[in-house]
This record gives sequence, C-alpha cells and structure tokens, in this order.
Amino acid sequence: MIIFYDKLTNDIFGVIDGRVHDDPENQMVKPENMDVSNVGRYVVPFKPNFIEVEIPIEKWFLKNKKTLEVEKRVVGTKKETVTDGMVPDVEFAQLILDFESGKENIYNYRVELSNDKVVGFIKK
Repeated sequence: MIIFYDKLTNDIFGVIDGRVHDDPENQMVKPENMDVSNVGRYVVPFKPNFIEVEIPIEKWFLKNKKTLEVEKRVVGTKKETVTDGMVPDVEFAQLILDFESGKENIYNYRVELSNDKVVGFIKK
C-alpha cells in the first residue's frame, strides 16, 4: 500500500493498494492543482506472517508379500512453520488492515508525522 498525502495539511488524498510494488518511485498520485514538492508518499512496509501447522508423516508399507503391493500410511505428524500471507510491519498494523478491508475509510484520517516520517494516523 502506498499512501499519498499533502505535506502542508497531512490530509490523505490518494492510495495505491497492494503488497508489492515493482517501482514505487515511479508511481505517483496527485491532484492537478498541487505542486509535486507538496506531495508526501508513504510506502507501508510489509513482512511475511508465519503460522505453525501440523504436517502428516507418511511412510510406505508392504501390503501384500505375494503381489508386492505397497500402501502409504500416516504414522504421525510434525509441526512446521509456513508463511500465511503478509502483514504490515508497523505499530499501527491493525489500522492499516482496517483500511484495506474497508472497516475504516482512510480518507477520514490524516497522517501523523515525526521528523518527516509517518508514525501513525489521526482521525479528522
């Protein structure tokens, strides 16, 4: 997700959805009457979400000695960590997820800055 805001008012005026952007430097959203120097851009960092799942352990056994027929049986399980999508890698991750799901309207917020870096969102 890339969020565009007015550097003078911190109001959000545009969003590009998605987790991966090939070249975020070339992607720009801005109102026609706004100078490019007043456009702030925040690329939300994402990280993989890991979950632990149980995987069955299977082994082959001889089913019939005469025909040499074999069968696969589950002999146990093992726990394995796998990725389960991506999640925002920021302190306000839940709010980002709410924006993406439509629970909250991002345009009802403005960005909160500290040293010209986005540190959160403030409801208007």
